[in-house]
Amino acid sequence: MSKIFLPENDIVTPKGTCSLVLRNAKTGKIKAIDIIKNTFVTVGKNAIAAALMGTTSNNKGIITYCAVGTSVVAPALADIALTTEIFRKLVSVRSVSANVATFQTFFTTGEGNGTLREAGLFGDDATSTVDSGTLFSKLAINRVKSASDTLTLSWAITIG
Repeated sequence: MSKIFLPENDIVTPKGTCSLVLRNAKTGKIKAIDIIKNTFVTVGKNAIAAALMGTTSNNKGIITYCAVGTSVVAPALADIALTTEIFRKLVSVRSVSANVATFQTFFTTGEGNGTLREAGLFGDDATSTVDSGTLFSKLAINRVKSASDTLTLSWAITIG
């Protein structure tokens, strides 16, 4: 009797965390540090699958922008945008180590001020226009950023 060897099912799921650092711009003192689990949404997973397939139009699968918003609606897999986006900015720093991609964005004192309740990573055909592009990852936050604060969001996305 011969044996049939089946490959082990390997489920690849993108997931990760985001560290939020709110700092007083004048003193440099850290006002808040949060580590928040993100939701990697379905449209983001689809964009990664398209990139693996070799789709190159509109920078498929490439994360380019970080955005913040004010809605208290919880992140869901079906989300395609932030609920109430108020500001977005190009990702400042990108890096990869093994199966972890890191995306960092620094918001100056004049950027993204308000009661922040949501944040997201966007790519594909994203531009500086609010709600443009594909949402990859979304998270709920709860911080007030004023014109005297800077904000750094550092996302660590693990593919595994």
